[in-house]
Amino acid sequence: HSDHEATGRAARAAAARAGVRCLLYPVWLWHWARPGDPRVPWEEAARIDLPPEARGRKAAAVARFVSQTEPLGPAPEEAAILPPEEIAHHLRDVEVVFP
Repeated sequence: HSDHEATGRAARAAAARAGVRCLLYPVWLWHWARPGDPRVPWEEAARIDLPPEARGRKAAAVARFVSQTEPLGPAPEEAAILPPEEIAHHLRDVEVVFP
């Protein structure tokens, strides 16, 4: 998604200017890749365990994206953009990020 790529480039540039590390959150990776996928630099991945408060905030944030998580109408082409397994991934108690 070009908007996600643009945001990533902007985040990396801002982090470089500020002299801080930028970690990338793979929004759509879990939709097309599985563990061990050779297209993904798994050896660079870092795991972040989320405390309960962070998980609650994240669940509340995901729930706000009804245009992504709920059907737009009754027709098949109006189905939710994110399937239940994708939503479940985003509600896990861990995050995986990349440098």
